[in-house]
Amino acid sequence: MAGEKNPFLVEVLARPGGDRVLQCIQCGTCSGSCPVIEEMEYGPRRIMHLIQAGKEEQVLSSHDMWFCVSCYSCANRCPRDIHITDLMASLREMAEEKETQNH
Repeated sequence: MAGEKNPFLVEVLARPGGDRVLQCIQCGTCSGSCPVIEEMEYGPRRIMHLIQAGKEEQVLSSHDMWFCVSCYSCANRCPRDIHITDLMASLREMAEEKETQNH
């Protein structure tokens, strides 16, 4: 139905750091600020896009959130005040919860 949010997006919006996911304008400042971007598969900007698109499997199976060093460069420089570092921690928790549910 038009206007309905996907379940993964709704879950992320309720998590720490996820409340402003829909505010992301895909400017790339977060990825440009990330000291470990070369180690990541997607990087923070594309992770934000994948969350908005409801790509739960892609996001939670990615190793990107595990490579985040919690330096807060992305969050400090984000023009939309998105707490990306906190979101990465929430995504790690979500991945662990899904893994536990599947075993």
